[in-house]
Amino acid sequence: MTDEIAALAERVGHQFKDVTLLRTALTHGSQALAQGEIGYERLEFLGDRVLGLAIADMLYHRFRAEEEGDLAVRLNALVRAETCATVARELDMGAALRMTKGEEKAGARDRGSILADACEAVIAA
Repeated sequence: MTDEIAALAERVGHQFKDVTLLRTALTHGSQALAQGEIGYERLEFLGDRVLGLAIADMLYHRFRAEEEGDLAVRLNALVRAETCATVARELDMGAALRMTKGEEKAGARDRGSILADACEAVIAA
């Protein structure tokens, strides 16, 4: 595990059972293609669903008197890409992302959509 990935795991406050999954969760498609590895896309898919379910469960139990529509508004605010990107920035997730130098030079390390995707992938890992 690289120093950046280990530092991120510490900031997240979770001991990952399979650090290979965490490494994959932080591997941008450009790096995966260049190195013949697997990128974070499948973990992102799973993490998006895990996040949605976890937040829905929390809202369901915390706001017992609210109607479904009100819960949906709260859910959508919490699971949007912008919120995930904000969380990723707070955790400095961009520093641990694995990507090609070309993507890095293009500013991908701090691009909101990439950070949101990686955040969801880390949730799945």
